[in-house]
Amino acid sequence: MPAEMKRERKKLIGYIKEVLDGCLRYQRKDGLFHDVVDKPETFVETNLAQMLAYTIYRNLKLGWLDRKYLEKAELMRAAVHRKIDPLGYVTDVCGSPLFNSPGVATEGQAFFLLMETARQDLLG
Repeated sequence: MPAEMKRERKKLIGYIKEVLDGCLRYQRKDGLFHDVVDKPETFVETNLAQMLAYTIYRNLKLGWLDRKYLEKAELMRAAVHRKIDPLGYVTDVCGSPLFNSPGVATEGQAFFLLMETARQDLLG
């Protein structure tokens, strides 16, 4: 965002923190989340952890988040890495084609690549 858009940047950062903090309240000890984050009776899925870790890494790189979020991102990333099967598929994402149960999906693979690239950009 251009420097002259300070007000808009501040608003956007507020939205990002609101979503992150809202989701992180429901993070499981293993770093993952339930499919419906506030409903523990739903299945544990992998995509939200990937998306939130990506968001944290990117926003840390921009200087928009406090470094305290890094620990949460690293916990999520470690949990995701435990969900990779021998063929390299990220498992227990909302599975294709209906996305209503754990499985595999191209989106899960894409989120993994985004997460890993964002981490590499941040930490080298």
